[in-house]
Amino acid sequence: MTLFKRLTPRVEALRLIEEHIKPIERTETLPIEEAHGRVLAENIISPMDIPPFDRAAMDGYAVRAEDTYGASTHSPRRLKIIGVQGVGELHEAEIGPGECIQVSTGSPLPGGCDAVVMREYAEAHEEYIEVYSPVYPGANISKRGEDIRRGETVVEAGVQLTPARIGAIAAIGIERVEVYEKPRVAIIATGSEVKPPGSRLKPGEIYDINSYTLSAVVSSHGGIPIRIGIIPDDVEALEKAIDEAAEGCDLIVLSGGSSVGTADLLRGVVEKLGRVIFHGLQIKPGKPTLFALIEGKPLLGMPGYPTSCLSNAYLFLIPALRRMAHLPPYRPRTMRAKLSRRVVASTGREQVLTVRLIDGEAQPVFKESGAITSMSGADGYILIPIGVDVLEEGEEVEVYLFEDA
Repeated sequence: MTLFKRLTPRVEALRLIEEHIKPIERTETLPIEEAHGRVLAENIISPMDIPPFDRAAMDGYAVRAEDTYGASTHSPRRLKIIGVQGVGELHEAEIGPGECIQVSTGSPLPGGCDAVVMREYAEAHEEYIEVYSPVYPGANISKRGEDIRRGETVVEAGVQLTPARIGAIAAIGIERVEVYEKPRVAIIATGSEVKPPGSRLKPGEIYDINSYTLSAVVSSHGGIPIRIGIIPDDVEALEKAIDEAAEGCDLIVLSGGSSVGTADLLRGVVEKLGRVIFHGLQIKPGKPTLFALIEGKPLLGMPGYPTSCLSNAYLFLIPALRRMAHLPPYRPRTMRAKLSRRVVASTGREQVLTVRLIDGEAQPVFKESGAITSMSGADGYILIPIGVDVLEEGEEVEVYLFEDA
């Protein structure tokens, strides 16, 4: 079997992934206190006006505006205090000519008034106030429905719930919302030499890194990681694990199979269970990446080397997962920086080069694909296009920042 029939360019691979991955349509209903970060599956229509009544927008005195006309420092208008209106209370008395009621910000407006004099522009005495500045009708008042009108769409379906949007939903008295379910992502590590952290290693064995980095990526981008475990280099065991993952999950992510023998094993199993969309990328690191459909469920086969695996998670898994989760497309933050040294690029493949940012310079992190510290010690990466052989010291490059940079 030929290992790679064709190397697919990164942009084409992203297009193929987008073509074959559909957003999750299952929904669930959650209390709003549990809905932060989730994607709304329904329009939220207000059943009421907000504010639900005319209210004071400032601390001060509810008045009839006409009673303040002509007021000045030298000629204040005197108004009788007939009561105090607290927040959450409603004063039964109506204001008549020459009268006022003390109010606080948010207090319902008493009957008969049409403005509020700010406390700063009045001097209070035991039974009356003196107003030193006139107000116009509507001054310092929030009118009923000024913020939200009954029947208005407050939050539209398809948006991610932020603290402010949750606050708007709470303001109209709604306590539960319908949101899209999070995609369930099966994470499978392969390799007879791979062991779980905490176990005692024998010569030739290594700890499972990829399951944990991939789980963190999935959790950060709207998915639920389900670690299936470590599968040895065995056709039947791998076939069973993939088959079971396809039944209970929406996306399968498998790491391992970067050598010729195990890559042939993985491709053979995938071809038996489903259909390979592409196998082999025109990119370094990450050449052995595979994308397939198993019973209609997408499968991403990632390289076993930790750096290659995590690098491809940023490039391919995150866009795929966010599409499934109804989240906005992934747009990593970028910044311009100058290379700290000359870089000789790979021939014939687009290259992902991790860099550390120091005093405005991008310092390349040169380590092997198996060295996870080439990612953990980096602030971001640059993409070196096919056909570019050399980047010179001092050349300005665009750095794609990792999320925690």
